[in-house]
Amino acid sequence: MPDGIVYGLIDNGVLAFATVLGIDIDKYFKGSGVNGALYGALIGNSLSDFLGAIVDFPLMLALNITFGCLLVIPIVWFILLFKKS
Repeated sequence: MPDGIVYGLIDNGVLAFATVLGIDIDKYFKGSGVNGALYGALIGNSLSDFLGAIVDFPLMLALNITFGCLLVIPIVWFILLFKKS
C-alpha cells in the first residue's frame, strides 16, 4: 500500500465520524444539524490532528498542536454569538 494511505484514512475518518456525530447530537436536541456539524468538525479535526501529530512529533508538540486547534472553538462560538445579535 502506498505511503500515507492509512494516515489519510484515519485522519479523514476521525473527522467525518465526529462531524456526523455532531450533526446527530444537534438534531437530537432539536437543532438543524449545522452547529453540530461545525463543532463536530472542529473537535474531530483537533482529535485527528493529535493522532497524526503523535506519530510524527514529540508528545509536547503534539499537545501544543491540539491545544491550538481547540483554541479555535471558543473563537467560533464568540463570532457566532455576535452574529446572532
